[in-house]
Amino acid sequence: MKEVFQRVFIHRREENWWMSILVPITSIIIALIVGAIFIASTGRDPILAYKLMFGASGLIPGPYFKNHFAEMLLYTALFVSTGLAFALPARAGLFSIGAEGQFIVGAITAAFFGYWKPLYNLPSIIHIPIILVMVMIAGGIWGLIAGYLKAKKGINETIITIMLNWIAFHLIEGWLVTGPMAAEVATGVSGTPYVSPSARLPIILSGTRLNISILIMLFVIYLSWFLLYRTVFGYEIRAMGYTAITNMEAPKIGGINTERRIMQIMFMGGAIAALGGSFVVLGFLGQYPPVFEGGYGFDGIAVALIGGNEPVGILFSSILIGALRTGATAVQLARIPKTFPAIIEGLIVAFIALEELIRFLLTKLLIRKKEGVA
Repeated sequence: MKEVFQRVFIHRREENWWMSILVPITSIIIALIVGAIFIASTGRDPILAYKLMFGASGLIPGPYFKNHFAEMLLYTALFVSTGLAFALPARAGLFSIGAEGQFIVGAITAAFFGYWKPLYNLPSIIHIPIILVMVMIAGGIWGLIAGYLKAKKGINETIITIMLNWIAFHLIEGWLVTGPMAAEVATGVSGTPYVSPSARLPIILSGTRLNISILIMLFVIYLSWFLLYRTVFGYEIRAMGYTAITNMEAPKIGGINTERRIMQIMFMGGAIAALGGSFVVLGFLGQYPPVFEGGYGFDGIAVALIGGNEPVGILFSSILIGALRTGATAVQLARIPKTFPAIIEGLIVAFIALEELIRFLLTKLLIRKKEGVA
């Protein structure tokens, strides 16, 4: 059975690798064209809108490029964390949408260990690794809860992760931030106390907010790719994913302990999502605020879909979405709401969802081109 799985995987990757790149690129181009049509229909200039948006995206050199580039990479690190948190379980055939809850669990954990008195005066080289380890453990456990209930009790992971998102949100913002972890009234600070200076992530580009979060996530991307494609663990995860729709018993017949793998991959996804939350606290907020800006966990689903649930693909899709978010404000100069880039993001995901149709049309086009050459 293991040999059969291996032959199928190798054949599929060799046959479709180039199409897996072409389809999302085509989807992005179509989305931009449709977005331009929407802008033109309102009487505004789509060329100006895109010029402003991409000019301030951090992708194209121009005025304030350094700051735009830094902000784009900050967003990229956050989107990579939540994108991988969705993609890794997805490779095992799981539809986990718990990255939002895991993200804020990571944020509150980072805040606590950032201001906790026993660690407060530690050197950064010791303090930051301790915080990140605790963050990954907390987020991993939050993901493991869903993994355990799925593996041992057969409860649908989508329902569990939705519930865990709300539990995390209300537990943290409705109790911890206003109760046990609230800053002292005398300090005049709302939310949690500010973390120690030794807990703040080091800046890697002077004059900007860009910190080591992007370097950490590049390393995590490499580890994710290595685990998926260079280890037995990754082979078994992919085997589970390829057979999830047709026959979940097939991996078990092949000797895979699916229950253990489900719990492991859900723990990993939670740990990675939590890292993103810690970057917000340790990178630029310095505390867990009374109202935490959410949505990154749900954005991660779009990032993962655009990136084809591949670690390297998620890096590029995170850069794209990070660039759209960075350039969002600039489009207002063309009298277009700053939410327009979010519409572009939604269009890209919509066309990604039509993958089979786009793949079919591209294949027909290539066949006709070959016949014409012949």
